Parts: sequence; C-alpha cells; structure tokens
Amino acid sequence: MVRNVDWKGIPAPVRACCEALWGAGHQALPVGGCVRDSLLGRTPGDWDVTTSARPGETMALFAHTVPTG
Repeated sequence: MVRNVDWKGIPAPVRACCEALWGAGHQALPVGGCVRDSLLGRTPGDWDVTTSARPGETMALFAHTVPTG
C-alpha cells in the first residue's frame, strides 16, 4: 500500500482493485478527476486506477473487464 495516500476516503471496491494488483506484483493508484474531486471536497462521479500491469495481466486478475483500447 502506498503510504502517502489517505486510503480512508477511497471506496472499498477501488482499494480492493489496487490490492489485487499489488498482490500480483504491480503498482496501482487512483488517478484523474477522482483525485481532484476528493482534494476539493467533492464526491467523485467515478474512480480511475492506473497500473503497471499490462492489459492481459489486468484482465487475468478480474472476473469482469471492459477493454477500452
């Protein structure tokens, strides 16, 4: 887990996604508008996660994925 991120404000499914990626040896963090909105005290409409995992590695970890290319 990344120490300088306040994980208390991040929804459980997003944390679980990052934890699954970390468990497989990859890096993963929330990014984009969800981070901005959280810092501004707004409720994010959605959450994006970036990872060092390649698409095939990510798809192998999760039962449901949507390739966006």
